[in-house]
Amino acid sequence: MNVTENIFDRIEQLSAKLTPTEQRIARLVSSYPELVAFGTAASVAKEAETSAPSIVRFADKLGYPGFSGLQASIRHELSNRISSAYKRARDPAARHDLAAWIEIEMLNVKETLSAIDEQDLERAVDLLADTDRRVFILSSEQWAGPATTFHDFLRIVRPRVYSLEGSPFRVSTELGRASPDDVLLAMDAQRNESWVVDVHEMVCGMGLHTIAITDGPHNVIATRSETNFRISQATCGLFDSKTGLTALLNYLLDAVAKRMGKSVVTRLAHMEEIWSKQNLLGSV
Repeated sequence: MNVTENIFDRIEQLSAKLTPTEQRIARLVSSYPELVAFGTAASVAKEAETSAPSIVRFADKLGYPGFSGLQASIRHELSNRISSAYKRARDPAARHDLAAWIEIEMLNVKETLSAIDEQDLERAVDLLADTDRRVFILSSEQWAGPATTFHDFLRIVRPRVYSLEGSPFRVSTELGRASPDDVLLAMDAQRNESWVVDVHEMVCGMGLHTIAITDGPHNVIATRSETNFRISQATCGLFDSKTGLTALLNYLLDAVAKRMGKSVVTRLAHMEEIWSKQNLLGSV
C-alpha cells in the first residue's frame, strides 16, 4: 500500500464494518492517496464510482471531520514522506545510490501531476488548443531544454507557436505581432532570472492570457498569471530535477492534441509524408 500507516491502520480496523461502496473507496484511498490529497470529493467519487456524499460519509467513518479532514491528513503524511525522501536524497551517499534516484524522481512526477488543478488544466488546454490565438513560450535558461522540446512539438500539433528568447530586441520584435487574445506560457523557478520576470511583466501589461509553470504558487511568475502549474524538482544531485517539468509538459501536449482532434492527425500525416519524401527518417 502506498498510503502511510496512520490512515491504513484506520481502514484496517474498520474493514469489517465497511459497506461494499466504502470498501471500494478504501481501496482507492489506500492505493492512490494522491488522488484524494489533491482532488475534490466529486473527483474522488468519480474514480470510486460513487457519490460525493458517500466520500464524505467514508471520511466521517474513519474519524475525520469530513472530506477536508481526510484530505488534510493525507496531504500532511505525503508531505512528511516527500520530506523524508528528500533528506535521504541529500545525503552524499545517495548520489551514488540508484534506488534513491529512482525514488526521488518518481516522487517528482507523482507530486507534479497530482498537484494539477482540473480547472487550471481545462483553462490552459482551451487556450493552447485554440489556433486562432498565437502561443508564445517564455522560459528561463535553466528550463530551456524541456521548453524547447515542448515548443517544437506544439508547433507540430498546431500553427503559430513562437519562442521568446535571445536579446531584448529580438524578444520585443516577436511580441510585436501579439494581440490581447494571444497566450503566453511562462516557465521559471525560484531565484527567477530577471529577464524572464521583465518579459512576463511586459506581456501582462499587453493583456495577453498567461499560463505559468513554476515551483510554487508564491513564485512572482505564478502570482501574476491567470493559470498556474506547480512542479516538484527534488534531487539527489547538484542540480534541481527537471523530471516533473518534463512529465507536466508531456501531459499538457497530449491534452492539447486530444482537444484538437482530427486536425492533429491530419497535420502529422502531412508532415510524415514530407519527412518520408525527403528521406529524413531512417528505416527500420
